[in-house]
Amino acid sequence: MACAPRLLQVVPRRCNLTGAARPVTTLWQRVPHRRACASTSAERIPSVASRGKPVRWDFVKCQPVFDKYVEFNFTEEDKRRFVGERAKFSADTRLLNVPPHVQSPAEMDWRETYEALVTIARLDDHISGYFQELIYGRVEDKDLMGRFGISLLEGKTLEKPLHNTKAVPREGAYFAMLQQTYWLSLHVWLVHSKQHMIQENEGIFGSAICALITRRVFEWAWVIVRLWLKQEDVPAMSIGTELEHFMEYVFGFCAALDEAFLQEASHGSAEAVQRKDNELEEGQVGLLPCVKQVLWSNVFFGACAHDHLQLEELAVYLIRQRIALEALPRTAFFTRRMTWADFPVRE
Repeated sequence: MACAPRLLQVVPRRCNLTGAARPVTTLWQRVPHRRACASTSAERIPSVASRGKPVRWDFVKCQPVFDKYVEFNFTEEDKRRFVGERAKFSADTRLLNVPPHVQSPAEMDWRETYEALVTIARLDDHISGYFQELIYGRVEDKDLMGRFGISLLEGKTLEKPLHNTKAVPREGAYFAMLQQTYWLSLHVWLVHSKQHMIQENEGIFGSAICALITRRVFEWAWVIVRLWLKQEDVPAMSIGTELEHFMEYVFGFCAALDEAFLQEASHGSAEAVQRKDNELEEGQVGLLPCVKQVLWSNVFFGACAHDHLQLEELAVYLIRQRIALEALPRTAFFTRRMTWADFPVRE
């Protein structure tokens, strides 16, 4: 996954995808949510393992850029549960009737091409701001977030008194903000995933646009999270460290989503959703069960039941957005005509 350079500069101490349930705490502390280190055995945390080793991540030590590989290693209990989940989700009409995006011309016109050239040359930015507003619109949609049990931390502002030494984060703020960050990152990942689909077949011009979108959107997301930390009265000396920890969690989340769609939807998400049990290839468990497991392990901290309604709804929402993006023409993406697919209430 091509991420912003700042993300890759973080030393990966705790970015493993945790498959075991984690206790939810009401204090501002990282310890209960700490992901297992690379030496943790696969027997203790069976959901993910590194290829060829009984550990879940294989990092290149002492280097800022490391080799990432995620391999899902589900238990027999998980696989038995997945059978029912595949049948349940394949009948969800919201994954069968994804509305098409607005029509767009085959190529950019001269004005759109000029704006792209100016943006690539770093003289101005006519492109990334649209995607940032599109993503943040989801963060501000409280009703939609509430359908997935995600709440936006409110009640504090960035305006702080000069001597703010007694201010501390509220109880439960750490996990609430981490879940809020996952929600933001999920939409950043969707934009990144579309960019990655397009960039594979692009020349220098299109590839430069794609690289710029991902870089600017990721860097903007880290600024947003930093401001959230400041707003929640995290001590100034700790904000940088906390931000690094959040970046590690987000990288593990994005890497797991990358692998889930690569493994389960190599021919497209719409086809993967309708795939029958006898059509699954060796090692596949179904797109929806795999994506739901990633969301359960990260966004819900492994602390809810696997049939939790809000977890299932978020899995359907994510795949519905991915199906719509896969059908989005490249020109519509480059010319800022991308929109989110609506998300009807379950019938």
